[in-house]
Amino acid sequence: MSREFGEYGGGGYFHDKVRGCLEDLQSEAREKFHKEFIPLFESLYEIAYAISSVEACDSCLDRSITTTMEELPKIKKTIAQLEDTIRPYKNVADNAVREYIRSKEK
Repeated sequence: MSREFGEYGGGGYFHDKVRGCLEDLQSEAREKFHKEFIPLFESLYEIAYAISSVEACDSCLDRSITTTMEELPKIKKTIAQLEDTIRPYKNVADNAVREYIRSKEK
């Protein structure tokens, strides 16, 4: 794996792809729910940058490992917050499926 991600000459650096997603969210997300993904992409960017550095032999493997160790708790916290946000919607969907199944059993 090189730092390049995508087609030769036009792919851009691997971590820049993630940063582009992050910057789009930061500057253009209108919905509160979408903005809740910003911390996740911030952490993913840090990890992607560390991976790119290691793969390009600019740093040792320890960098991607320690960066992941630092960012993983943040990622878990963000995912837990996202799960809390979608829980009411999931409950409604689950109830709708149960009701549909019950109606077909009668």
